Amino acid sequence: MDKKTPESPDAAETAQPEPLDENGVAEAAAEAQIAAIVEAEREAEAEEAVVAEAELAAEVEEPADDEVAEAVEAEPEPEPAAVPAKAKPVKKAKPAARKLAVLGSPIGHSQSPALHRAAYEALGLNWEYDAVEVAEDDLADFIGGLGSEWRGLSLTMPLKQTVVPLLAEVDHLGEQTGVTNTVLLDDGVVRGFNTDVSGIVWALEAAGLESAKFVHILGGGATAASALVAAAELGAERVDIYVRSLERSVWLEPLAHELGLMVRIRALSQADRSLDIPDLVISTLPGGVSTAALYTDSTRRRSVLLDVSYDPWPSILASAWQAVDGRVVSGLAMLAHQALLQVRIFVSGDPLQPLDDEDAVLAAMLDAVGIDATGSPLAE
Repeated sequence: MDKKTPESPDAAETAQPEPLDENGVAEAAAEAQIAAIVEAEREAEAEEAVVAEAELAAEVEEPADDEVAEAVEAEPEPEPAAVPAKAKPVKKAKPAARKLAVLGSPIGHSQSPALHRAAYEALGLNWEYDAVEVAEDDLADFIGGLGSEWRGLSLTMPLKQTVVPLLAEVDHLGEQTGVTNTVLLDDGVVRGFNTDVSGIVWALEAAGLESAKFVHILGGGATAASALVAAAELGAERVDIYVRSLERSVWLEPLAHELGLMVRIRALSQADRSLDIPDLVISTLPGGVSTAALYTDSTRRRSVLLDVSYDPWPSILASAWQAVDGRVVSGLAMLAHQALLQVRIFVSGDPLQPLDDEDAVLAAMLDAVGIDATGSPLAE
């Protein structure tokens, strides 16, 4: 019988048991756990590094609070606005003085200085206004010799027509009448205006006469032309002009026709022979001149008289009207209203531009010559 060889032992029987640690855990398992812990720690560290990087980037973009505070502290604070010390009230200086004057011959009786001075005082203007005797032959030299301090001139007889050729510009009423009573010296330009027309109209309206269909005008001089235009503005249809010289007054006829008026020019002595009673009589005769035209009592009671002359006052005609309690408007009223327009021109260069507080200015002017708003003398 063959000799049998002995069989190889099983692997389970031949494998050596794994060594155990002091806690009875196999060493291989412990190593695996340690490796896992180490890996987890590495991952945690990596995450912490990423977070730290992000935080660092944020710190670079936005300064820390304490840095912001330091920057704010470093910025200089705005200086507080200075509180002005309580200043003493300073009076406004009056504008530089300008010179003005009324020219004519004779001129000593003129009330224009009183009117204009009252106006400029009311307006707070440091302006001078005087009366200067100037004859027709001297007017051109007088105007040519005026300095830059001169602002304007008022003109009375006999200069209202003489001045026209000396003017660079003339307003519409000046052109229409051929008469200029106001000169504005405007930066070297000599400009002329007629304020007599509106002076007549405004004075009569202030006295209560707003219209007149039939008008008598006494006198054929420069002021008669303004009276003719004023009559047209009051709605006149017919005007009779009574003059001392027919030959010297025919120049008024074309103006009347231009205004659409029926006109007759007659001798002064015929003025009171009119069968029709006029609504208005305007006398442009010089002061102190006597006239045979005294009119009837009936006419003087029913017609309004405007006597442009105011010196002496009452005039012969005004006395006749007053004797029968007729309505009389003093030439001072016309003078005051036309002067108000002159003041407008001298102040603004425009007769249509009202003055500041114009009612108060006019009141001061009227008071300066002793008349009320209707043109009547103030009671003493």
